[in-house]
Amino acid sequence: MTVEKRVLDNGLTLLTKPSQANDIAAVTVMLGIGSIRETDAQAGLSSLTQALLLKGTASRTAEQIAVEVESTGARVSAYASRDYGAASLIATSDGLAEILPIFFDVLQNPSFPPDEVTHEIAQTLQKIRAKEDQFIQKAMELLAETYYGAHPYHKPLLGYPETVSALTREAVGEFFRAHYRPNNAILSAVGHFDRAWLVDQVEAHLGAAAPAPLPRADGASVTPLSEPRQRVESRESRATWLAVGYGAPSITDADYPAMEVLDAVLGGSMSCRLFTELRDRRGLAYQVGSTYAARPGPSAFVAYIGAGPDQFEVAREGILEELRKVCSERVTEEELRISKTYIKGTFVMGQERNSSQAAILARYESVGLGHDYVNRHPDLIDRVTDEDVLRVARTYLSGAYALGAVVPKASET
Repeated sequence: MTVEKRVLDNGLTLLTKPSQANDIAAVTVMLGIGSIRETDAQAGLSSLTQALLLKGTASRTAEQIAVEVESTGARVSAYASRDYGAASLIATSDGLAEILPIFFDVLQNPSFPPDEVTHEIAQTLQKIRAKEDQFIQKAMELLAETYYGAHPYHKPLLGYPETVSALTREAVGEFFRAHYRPNNAILSAVGHFDRAWLVDQVEAHLGAAAPAPLPRADGASVTPLSEPRQRVESRESRATWLAVGYGAPSITDADYPAMEVLDAVLGGSMSCRLFTELRDRRGLAYQVGSTYAARPGPSAFVAYIGAGPDQFEVAREGILEELRKVCSERVTEEELRISKTYIKGTFVMGQERNSSQAAILARYESVGLGHDYVNRHPDLIDRVTDEDVLRVARTYLSGAYALGAVVPKASET
């Protein structure tokens, strides 16, 4: 069936897509939170708030929630990202009616028990310490700090040890009450359910929730780099890990599809240029690739590599050389075909599950592309030409770059 959209009187956007393909129903509630909504002093608050949603409500303890969820064979989870947070429910069609009120209770009445807040802060601090030894992720964080500057995207999603340690139950509650508003939420449901019944359930449980003015996201801009800028840290590592980043089109920009194709040409698969040249031909890389983080705000294209302990300069120049090539000559017809096929294939496979479909519908709706972008995306990829790829390469990858790197202590650069 097709997706139906309706907006309740309180501003809650509801997307429903019934399907009889299996006996599973998935519900995702996506909200405008995430690190974009945090001040620097609040870094990690979105992640902490989402992690505490399932730790108790006004009428249920964390243990009671867990038992009730498990007794229906359902799964409930919550997470945060740079631009949004989400709570998700996956249930059988037979168990949906029983679990849905519990899910709505979690969304509306979390109690944030003091002992759970203390425990979750300790868990978060442990995760932050563990990430210090994930060197490619550390290089990415250093790159974000270098590229984004004062923009909220510069912060790591989990926050910093000093900011997380200073967070309180009161801060979590205030953040929740400010952002968990119906006019800041999209509820997307896909799977085995009756549409009219589900709409009635949403209106009954969430229709009375009061809308409110929403806190504004930090509007800081990213200052274009006039010259290369890098941040390098040394660790007890046996390899060099570095990430090179450039500004890139936002997810709503007309150049978004062409940049997706460029990313696939450079680092999308084992047949991509970075992998073929730097790993296969030159034997330089343990790991190499690229990623295009397309966001509603300032976005970035990142090429990354893990190389030998004394190969910082060689690895950096190897990446930059491949980027210069793609800015100077058109990609081949074969590269274009393979990259388009790869993007469309992974896009379809990423929607195999009802939960994935619910999330992507909500995501496209939340950024302003509309839930139907899921149907338009493949055609937009097909329309990308070799001239488009060359144009976006020259537009976005020919200027100054930012770099984050982790090197062995003996090879600090």
